[in-house]
Amino acid sequence: MNTPVLLFEWDEANRAHIARHDVTPKEAEEVILGRPLDVELQTDENDCEEERLLQLGETAKGRVLQVVTTWRRGRVRVVSAWDAPKQDKSYYLAEMSRRHGPIEDTEV
Repeated sequence: MNTPVLLFEWDEANRAHIARHDVTPKEAEEVILGRPLDVELQTDENDCEEERLLQLGETAKGRVLQVVTTWRRGRVRVVSAWDAPKQDKSYYLAEMSRRHGPIEDTEV
């Protein structure tokens, strides 16, 4: 069975934008490729009604991020990413625990 592969679209603009939030492309990809929670779907009326998805997820090192993505030319483009506020992080960890069993987190 073939597992679909997600391809990402990175350029200087989106790399620089997430860097201002101290997030690396690798961390953003880890969230999207992991078990993110879909939080909100928006249509950007200023950009030909491009849909943007806000997801909440965890990096390999346990950092919980909010990541905004869109689809462009068959690739996932990370629009922005930042550390999840404490309330959203707590929600994410509680939801993951509910779905997958108890988890540990010392930062909450």
